[in-house]
Amino acid sequence: MNGDFYAERNQKGLARVYIPFQIMNGVFSPSEALKKGTLFPELYKPYKENGANLYGGEFNG
Repeated sequence: MNGDFYAERNQKGLARVYIPFQIMNGVFSPSEALKKGTLFPELYKPYKENGANLYGGEFNG
């Protein structure tokens, strides 16, 4: 039973990877990169604090 299950599953792909092509336009300075958590400006996407409960413990549903 298990042999048939695994043989059938191996015929299908589990996942597909999407990696966007990135062009290195510039980098942050070392001190700014440490503050922002990334060296690359294209990857810097901070969380928005507007309307968010940053302290937790609240039910929103």
